[in-house]
Amino acid sequence: IGLMAAKLTGGKVATGDAIAFFDCHCSPNEGWHKEILQQISANPRRMVVPAITDLDMDFFDERKDSQVNAKCYLTFDADFKWFDDASDFIPTISGGLVVMGREWFNMTGGFDEEMHGWGGENLDQSLRAWLCGGEISRAKSARVAHMWRTGDPRTGSRYRVRAKPTNNRGRVAMAWFDAFLPVYRGGRVPEKEVANYAHVKQQLACRPFSYFLYRFRKVYIGGGVIAIEVFSLQEKASGMCLDRGNKAQKCVGEKNRQQLFQLGNVDQNTGTCCSGLRAYQSNDCWDFWDQNGVHWYPCDVSGSNGNQQYHILPDGRIVKGMDGECVYVDRGSKHEVRKKKCEELQDGEGIFEKVNTFEPTEYQIYKEEVERHRFAELLPDLPDD
Repeated sequence: IGLMAAKLTGGKVATGDAIAFFDCHCSPNEGWHKEILQQISANPRRMVVPAITDLDMDFFDERKDSQVNAKCYLTFDADFKWFDDASDFIPTISGGLVVMGREWFNMTGGFDEEMHGWGGENLDQSLRAWLCGGEISRAKSARVAHMWRTGDPRTGSRYRVRAKPTNNRGRVAMAWFDAFLPVYRGGRVPEKEVANYAHVKQQLACRPFSYFLYRFRKVYIGGGVIAIEVFSLQEKASGMCLDRGNKAQKCVGEKNRQQLFQLGNVDQNTGTCCSGLRAYQSNDCWDFWDQNGVHWYPCDVSGSNGNQQYHILPDGRIVKGMDGECVYVDRGSKHEVRKKKCEELQDGEGIFEKVNTFEPTEYQIYKEEVERHRFAELLPDLPDD
């Protein structure tokens, strides 16, 4: 019947005070439930995510020196990306591991009964929480080891999904994005197909999507998920603009989305935006370099990934982290984008100017929504992370 239908079926017939949803390929540590139940008791409308660690496939237990994950954020293509910061509140769950009170599960409707297959239910469930009177937090002492798809044959799937496929991410966007639906980057579904959400929204007096973005404004504004300014970067010496490959091209502005950049990721020195370069209408930022040039990788909105540290200085140089190296266009190699010691730049090399700048639609909508709903005035103490 598919993942969501299975979860919804089990949740509806559960009789305990709390309902835990775990993937089958998990191994909870002893006592994993204690802090989770304490948190739910403190707030029955709270969903709680454990500390998600790495599973050792040899012993089916937590791997030594394991990474720890718990937090995700929602993107404008209705996907989720991992990140971490000091706050224990979670914008978006990853989906496979979460616990909540049975009463709250039933009040929110649990899952969208029209979703089939896999994916998207975590986003829907997260928005049902934050927009309809609940919250999501993590329990750091509740450690649950999870098997990741690593390339090890033992981690490969051995099943076929037979459920009728549906556009789950499109359903999430149509059901919840409201004013921001025009900037959703994905396949649409007709509005009539998400009519089943109306009862829950009315019963719980759910807030608009802009409330979620404002509640996590340190991620969405401070982390550069919503761009305040979009621009192209034109080098003075070559007259060429950077694009998303490793070669500069003739500047054409908005006509070529490959040349559009924005700033991204929190600057940990200031706690505000930004410390990196992000591709506009994308989830990716400049990351590490090798012999092939710069590589793109999902943006670390918290600003803690050292590979994604790029600063545009007042004089136009783009400096990578603490390396003392600057980006430039090599005119002798078909305008390949390279880097070298900043003091070696000469004759206008590596001096970039923002051109073809504009304020993007998503930021215009955000400003209008925040002003219309008077969030700053009515919710002066609302956290931002």
